[in-house]
Amino acid sequence: MKNIKNYNIDTLKEELKNIGEKPFRAEQIFKWLYEEKVKSFDEMTNLSLDLRKKLKENYTICNFNILKKQESKDGTIKYLFDVLDGNAIETVLMSYHHGYSICVSSQIGCKMGCKFCASTGINFERNLTSGEIVEQILAVEQDTGVRISNVVFMGIGEPLDNYNNVVNAIRIINNPKGLNIGARHISISTSRTSS
Repeated sequence: MKNIKNYNIDTLKEELKNIGEKPFRAEQIFKWLYEEKVKSFDEMTNLSLDLRKKLKENYTICNFNILKKQESKDGTIKYLFDVLDGNAIETVLMSYHHGYSICVSSQIGCKMGCKFCASTGINFERNLTSGEIVEQILAVEQDTGVRISNVVFMGIGEPLDNYNNVVNAIRIINNPKGLNIGARHISISTSRTSS
């Protein structure tokens, strides 16, 4: 089944047209996913029963499970999430005077082997999908009740080695109908150099 969170608002409109639904339903689904933060299609009560049935038959809402959670004295919380395929990733929530920042992973493992990086030595398994990147933010907000104000791509993996999924995730994170986090509050840390 396809992860509904892999779609930005424009691609979700196209997807809905393909299953015989009106494109404006994408905005309703986005509101349920990213404002209301629901965990099932049944909770999307302003959608028809028929549409909810179609969604359940064709899509999944990727809800991560917390495998481990560690909190430091300064309030930083490190999560180990089950990505629902037997793999796990780390995500870190940091509290600052200006708000809450989250450090997200973009891959399971990494190919780069940078000496300065804590993820060196974690074998590369695969890229995270856009929905799996976005789900890290949603899962932390659901667990803590805080509103994330800053997103930093510097967890496990090289973001630019997963370019398309990272860019699509940013479209969802930045969209006013998505997570509505401004572009100036989204940073990508990369080890890649231009050639």
